Amino acid sequence: MTSMMDRRAFIGSLSAGLFAAPLAAEAQTPKIYKIGILTDAMGPWHSTTNGFRDGLKELGYLEGRNVSFEVRAAQGDMARVPGLTSELMQQKPDLVLCVSDACPKESGPIPMVFVQVSDPVRLGLVESIARPGRNVTGIANLRAELTAKRLELFKEVVPSLRRVLVTYDPREKEERDSVAVARTAASQLRLTLLERSITAILEVEPGLAELKEGGQDGILIVQSGTNLNIPGRSLEVATSNGIPAMYPASFWSNVGALVSYGPDQYAQGRQAARLVHKILTGTPPREIPVELPDRIELVINVKTAKRLGLKIPQPILLRVDRVIE
Repeated sequence: MTSMMDRRAFIGSLSAGLFAAPLAAEAQTPKIYKIGILTDAMGPWHSTTNGFRDGLKELGYLEGRNVSFEVRAAQGDMARVPGLTSELMQQKPDLVLCVSDACPKESGPIPMVFVQVSDPVRLGLVESIARPGRNVTGIANLRAELTAKRLELFKEVVPSLRRVLVTYDPREKEERDSVAVARTAASQLRLTLLERSITAILEVEPGLAELKEGGQDGILIVQSGTNLNIPGRSLEVATSNGIPAMYPASFWSNVGALVSYGPDQYAQGRQAARLVHKILTGTPPREIPVELPDRIELVINVKTAKRLGLKIPQPILLRVDRVIE
């Protein structure tokens, strides 16, 4: 009798083990978070989104293991953003990261983290900086607020500067705000601001054609993204025609712009990853205050300065955060 009972107990425990093994394996299978990324850039992976992906990796989110990405890039055409937004939302991501002008005002029930947005309150993305109050939070990049300082630094880097071209899309509020700030600063600095409003890519050409080399004409970029390819085309002309250019992000100094002043886009991506981690681990976006960039830096490309025949004044070289040689 004892032997029979032992045998039944053994068979019962064996059966329980066989059923429990798949359940245990299933319990150990990590959740795969689907992250949507909406960017206005020419391609899906660039400084900001690469920084975001690297930041998530450091926090333990490994692509193919516990996170996947659905990325949509508007390629500088803001008219594509609504369609791309709808397409991305249909994928039902756990969260959306939006970059610069590609950020929609509403994400519905899907949490959203923005980056490279100047004033999220005025844009209607959040109710306040301290308490966003909606299903959205992110990082404000002070684009418009820093425009006056950019122009001031541009004049210090190029003392011979007299005229500055600023080309902007009037449909984009942040670009209009930046130009308004630049207009006031230009008057104080005794600079002539050449304002050119455009709504199509090819309209950028006439304004650029007005500029002459020699250090008296320059270009001020107010786009943090690639709207209408204004930053990219402006750099091409600046490089070919010997025109100094000031940009709002160090990425452009790395690829040949004379000077930049603003947040590092890669670092902003990594910073956004920390906010996303908070949300994925249970903190509602409405309770996460909007952050400012961890670092604002002045970058000068001295190789470009030499090509332009410009000598950077020593006082500004002593204040620069990074020099590209």
